[in-house]
Amino acid sequence: MPAYKISKAALNALTVQYALSYTDEGFTFMAIHPGWLRTDMGGQDADLSVEEGATAVWEMVSSCIQTQNGQFMNIHIPGSERYTVGIIPW
Repeated sequence: MPAYKISKAALNALTVQYALSYTDEGFTFMAIHPGWLRTDMGGQDADLSVEEGATAVWEMVSSCIQTQNGQFMNIHIPGSERYTVGIIPW
């Protein structure tokens, strides 16, 4: 799905640009990987329910710190080896 991939790349680039533009004002911008979710797109074999992914994203947003500005972050799901808080390389 080229259009989907291109739109995600553009959104990631926009996140970095906002992070650079608004860092002096104290804003923090980051992209967050919500996990592989059981949706129409993710399918029934996906790792997480929508509720689990949304909760993990909310926890990341509500606890973000300035050093995460401009980063692509992974969510945290306790007990998961795949979803451990950390920076995902662009």
